[in-house]
Amino acid sequence: MSTRGLEFAPAPTAFPVPPVGTDGRDLRAISADGIAVLLSETQADLTGPERRLTTRLVRAVTGRDGLQSAARFDAAYDPRYERLIIHGIRVIRGGVARDEGQPAAFELMRRELNLERAIYDGRVTAHMVVPDLREGDIVDCCYSIVGEQPALKDSFSWFFILQWSTRVVETTCRVIARPEQRMLIRRFGGAPAPRVGDSNGRRIYTWRVRDLAPYLPEPYSPAWSVGYQAVEIGFARTWAQVSDLFRGMYEAAIDDGEPPSEFVAEVEAIRGRFSDPAARAVEGLRLVQRTLRYHSVAIGEGGFRPRALRTIWSTRYGDCKDASVLLTTVLRRMGLDASCALVNVGMGDDVRNFIPSPRAFNHCVVRLRLDGRDYWLDGTLPPQAGDLQRLTQARFGWALPLVENAELVRIAPTPLEIVREVVERWTFPREVGRPARLDCSTTHRGWRADDTRRLIENRDPETLAEMYREQLERELASPLRPVSSLQISEDTAANSLTVREAYDVEQALVSLGSEGRQFLSYDDVVRPNLPILDATPRREPISLGSPRQVITRREFNFGVPTNFSPWDEHIRGPGGLEARARFEWIDRRRGVHTISLTVPGETLAPRQAEAYRAFFQRLANNSGVGFVLRTRGGRYISTSGGHFPWGWIAWTAIVIALAAARCSGAA
Repeated sequence: MSTRGLEFAPAPTAFPVPPVGTDGRDLRAISADGIAVLLSETQADLTGPERRLTTRLVRAVTGRDGLQSAARFDAAYDPRYERLIIHGIRVIRGGVARDEGQPAAFELMRRELNLERAIYDGRVTAHMVVPDLREGDIVDCCYSIVGEQPALKDSFSWFFILQWSTRVVETTCRVIARPEQRMLIRRFGGAPAPRVGDSNGRRIYTWRVRDLAPYLPEPYSPAWSVGYQAVEIGFARTWAQVSDLFRGMYEAAIDDGEPPSEFVAEVEAIRGRFSDPAARAVEGLRLVQRTLRYHSVAIGEGGFRPRALRTIWSTRYGDCKDASVLLTTVLRRMGLDASCALVNVGMGDDVRNFIPSPRAFNHCVVRLRLDGRDYWLDGTLPPQAGDLQRLTQARFGWALPLVENAELVRIAPTPLEIVREVVERWTFPREVGRPARLDCSTTHRGWRADDTRRLIENRDPETLAEMYREQLERELASPLRPVSSLQISEDTAANSLTVREAYDVEQALVSLGSEGRQFLSYDDVVRPNLPILDATPRREPISLGSPRQVITRREFNFGVPTNFSPWDEHIRGPGGLEARARFEWIDRRRGVHTISLTVPGETLAPRQAEAYRAFFQRLANNSGVGFVLRTRGGRYISTSGGHFPWGWIAWTAIVIALAAARCSGAA
């Protein structure tokens, strides 16, 4: 039966639907949020004229909190090439079943889940609410999605999860293929090997697990880390075959007739202004970044097939595919060697381990080959600064260029540079009660400069100055009075940008009564740049972010003689982590506190967690500086001070809070 784009039919014969019992178990003991999951079963059948993915989910309502989620059924599909077939939405109460999966109960809704990101995929959601659901009921839902994306016909890859964040009594995943369809399988988190059998000319791969302990991913794990039991399976393909699947689409978009005259004029103007190929490449990239507004219409084949060059240029919007087509065309018309290349934004480092498949990628950039080097350019970013050597490139681990005989190409790691350098100059008064003067200069480089530039360009000067002042007030815990306007300067070729601020700090010194007044530095190095791990054993890698160096230098000008000892702490950690915290005297009234941090790699292995914690604690314990200005008769007369272990205090408080949260959650 078919109605309003939905079909209603019994489950396929290859997918038996036997009753699911509770085996006398205490379901509350295995439930979460009022739901106990009895069965999660999914099957991909690749043997018919159309691909069929069948899903069955059986859940018991164990508490009132579970009624809302158990009563709701949602299934999304693309009506342009997929059909949704409802096999049953059954409610079992006291051993008696009733089927609520009737045509009149469903609503079809167009829900663009990525609307805020300007991405439209045209998918439809079939929605229904199960009526008269009560505690103790069991809800058994079964449906199939039939069809496949035309652009990816004859390719298959599937990533499925066996171990969930809540306990599932039984999870079964099955693939039915023809014997001649050779499969590649990759297992994660100790997932079992499949049971493989042949039946009626079909080869069946089955994974079945029971009562696996829930798995919660650890904080600060990289996106590519999969610690839970999961499986990737797909047709045996090569990366060259995956590239060939897309290469024709992209080349057809690039070679779509004569380019628009305005486009040709823009490119020729760049050629005329710049003779150096590297300079031409950068200006070509900026042309695309200035011209194109990001907007993705991924309807039908639009999620995989770029639009024609003339259409991209005339509409002045597009997604990563369109931006890469436009940029590749620009660079080729300048006589440069350029091609579109597929990457994965979140899983880039792990792509080399993927089963070759079109779904291994979710983004497209451009590879420029110049003077024996590869440069990776992203046309979807806001206009970037820097010459070709200092331009922030797309760094996603591995890329698949859309060229003949393609292979995965390793993208060189991000070069290590000082991305943020702060110089603070503090001048303290002689008289008690007067504010301290703070002159602050912050230089951003590389990707930090690009991010800051975008922030500045999208705010008026008054709003921007207020935002900077409020942020620093929170860090210093003191009202600030600007003594000059916010100043911004930049070096476009070097891709650096400097922000200068000057304030009177009303409460730079906190009263200690008869002891005098105290200054304590704030943290702008450790906490903003390093993850805070709890004390539990680590299972997954630790994500540290992009390789970088950050430096803060504080220059203190005292109005009175000083008498505390300098220090110099050189702290080394795992994976090349390195920091230095020191205080040195210029003369009796001027001192400099410097703290620097080097993060040379993006991740640490789980076995390095303990060494990392030790590095973090030592750095936090040595990163601050504090001193007391002693007073007499309304004037400061001397200074004493030294290390201030604010980081140790903060670290201890966070660990205690995490432990309390774990105890509360367990209770």
